[in-house]
Amino acid sequence: MLGRDMRELYIDLLTRKEAPVKMRCQVLRNMLMYLMEEEARMIKADQEWKKLQNKVDLKEMGDIQSGMASTIIQVYIKQILESFFHHHSQVRMIALSVITLILRQGLCILYRLYHI
Repeated sequence: MLGRDMRELYIDLLTRKEAPVKMRCQVLRNMLMYLMEEEARMIKADQEWKKLQNKVDLKEMGDIQSGMASTIIQVYIKQILESFFHHHSQVRMIALSVITLILRQGLCILYRLYHI
């Protein structure tokens, strides 16, 4: 999701007014699925840490994964938030799901929000 081609495609599909609603929804679903998979990995890592808590530092385990998710979200946060105001209700609902998951995971988005 951070590769140049993928990033340009996703941003284009989320910002271009003529972009098909189906494609815009698919991009948002892809982001939602990524965040859900990251959340599942973090839960699994937390369970593993509980087993090995005397040998492994939890901060070291989670920093890399949460940092990557935060980086990806910072790249797309403006387009995700703008999708929340799309005229098509399906786009708005998926954007709301993505935003809810971002907030639930506590990902760092304040920098990008400040610069919108």
